[in-house]
Amino acid sequence: FDNDTIRVITSFENITGTEVRDCVCSQTIYFLVNPGKIAMTIGKNGHNIRTAEKMLGRPIKVFEWSENGKELIKNMISKAKKIELKDERAVVTISQEDRGAIIGRRGNNIKAIRELLIRNSDIKELKILP
Repeated sequence: FDNDTIRVITSFENITGTEVRDCVCSQTIYFLVNPGKIAMTIGKNGHNIRTAEKMLGRPIKVFEWSENGKELIKNMISKAKKIELKDERAVVTISQEDRGAIIGRRGNNIKAIRELLIRNSDIKELKILP
């Protein structure tokens, strides 16, 4: 991680009291936290996330890590209709109306999800199908 990412992770951990497993910083900051820690990370009524967004000046998305590749994808792409894993490749089927939200502006969401998947699972390729 570069210094900016380390600063972001440290600030987020201090606000939420949750250990960050991985982080991708772009216009939105994407955090991967350990299983069972998502509620603590978000805080009551989203308080921790809102506080962190104000302090860091960017929107935040938090995903729960799983050792199971299919479960990890489901945690990151909750609106996935179908997830197929073969070797190191994942094919995720989504609805056309969810496509924009999942992929994100200029593909930022899907780029971050791919990066987190590659760094935290055996999955090396992610394909999204409508």
